[in-house]
Amino acid sequence: MSDPFIWLALVAVPGHISWIQWCSNNLHAVNLDYRFVKRISPLINTAIVVGATALPAWALVRFAATHRVELPIDVWAWGGPLSPAARGYVGLCVLNTLVCFLPWLIIRLTWRESEHLLADEYVRHDLCSHFGGAKALTLKGRLLTRLPYNQGLQLCVHRKRILVPRLPRALNGLRIAHLSDLHLAGVFECGLYERLVRLTNEARADIVALTGDLIEKPACWDWIASTFGTLVAPHGIYFVLGNHDIRIDHTETARRLVAAGLRDLGRGYVQTTIRGVDVLLAGNELPWLGPPPEVPRQSRIFGPPQFRVLLSHSPDQYSWARERDFDLVLAGHVHGGQIQFPILGPVLAPSKCGVHYASGVFYEPPTVMHVSRGTSNKLPLRYFCPPELAILELVAPASDRG
Repeated sequence: MSDPFIWLALVAVPGHISWIQWCSNNLHAVNLDYRFVKRISPLINTAIVVGATALPAWALVRFAATHRVELPIDVWAWGGPLSPAARGYVGLCVLNTLVCFLPWLIIRLTWRESEHLLADEYVRHDLCSHFGGAKALTLKGRLLTRLPYNQGLQLCVHRKRILVPRLPRALNGLRIAHLSDLHLAGVFECGLYERLVRLTNEARADIVALTGDLIEKPACWDWIASTFGTLVAPHGIYFVLGNHDIRIDHTETARRLVAAGLRDLGRGYVQTTIRGVDVLLAGNELPWLGPPPEVPRQSRIFGPPQFRVLLSHSPDQYSWARERDFDLVLAGHVHGGQIQFPILGPVLAPSKCGVHYASGVFYEPPTVMHVSRGTSNKLPLRYFCPPELAILELVAPASDRG
C-alpha cells in the first residue's frame, strides 16, 4: 500500500509556496532596512524553489520505491520515510493549501476588472528598439532586455476612462497622467526617461501624478531637469516618494524636484480650484515616511463638497483613504507583480494584501483606486505585465453630466 505522505507531499506544495510567498509580499510592504531586505530576499526565493521541487521529487522517488521500481541506491536512500519534523511540516503545508491557497485560487480565477473601468485602450511603444537595446548602462540591463519575449521595455500608454461616483459635473473629463515607479538608477540612459516624459506631455493631461520610487541613485539627480522638469500640466505636477527613494537622501531628491517645478505632496496636502471646483490633493508615503497628512474633515452639508485625490506609493493605504473620505486614490509600488501567468495572473506583489491590488481599477465605497503597473526600469523583467503610462479620464455618473 502506498505511503499516504506521498500524496500529502504533493498537496503540500501549493501551501509551501503560498506561505513563503506571503512572507515575501509582507517583507517588501513594511518599513525595514533595505540592506536587510536585500540579504533575506534571495533566501526566501531559494526556499520557494527548494520546497517546490524537493517535495514532488521526494514523492516521486518514494512512489517508485513502494512500487519496487529499480532506481540508483543513493536515490533510494533519499526517498526514505519522512522524519517526524518533516511530516509535521508537510501537515502544516497541507492545511495551508486547504485553508489559504484554494480560496485564493478561486478568487484569482474569478477576478474581474472593476466595472468602474469604462474603457481601456492602449498603444505599445518599443523603447528597446527606440534606443537600440544597447543603451543599457549595466550588464544586468543588457542581459535582461535580451531575454526572449521579455516585455520590460514594451511601454503601454493606456487611456482609461474611469467612473468616479462622486466626481462633480464640472470635472467630468478631467485627465490625470499617472506615472509610478520609474526607478532612475542608472540602469538605462537618461534618454529613455526623456522619451517617457515626451509621451506623457503628448497626452495633454490636466494633472500629472507621480506616485513614488522615482530616483534611487544620487548620480541621477542631474537628470531631473531634462526629465521630470519638462513635464507639463495646466493644473500641476505632483509627487510622493516611495521606499526606493529613501535609499538615498530623499530630502535632497524632493528639494530638486520642487526646484524643477513639481509640487511635493509627501505627508501633506494642497487645496486648489479646478473648473470652479474645490479640489484637495494629498500624499501618503506610509509605511516608509510619515506621518500621514492631517487632512481637514469633509463637509457635505454646508456648500458643495471637495473632490479629494490621494497620491500613495503603496495601495496598502487604500483603507486609510476610504476612512478619510477620498474620492480617488492613485498608487503604485507593486509593479503589477512584474510576472503574470495566463489565467492565474500575478503571484508575487509587495503588499500586505498580496496580489489583490497588484494593478488596475478598484472600487470600495466611497473610493476609486487606480494602481499603476509602473515603468520599473531598474529591473526590466516582465512577462504578461508590460510597464505602463496611464492617462486617466475621470467620468462623472450619467445623472451628474447634465
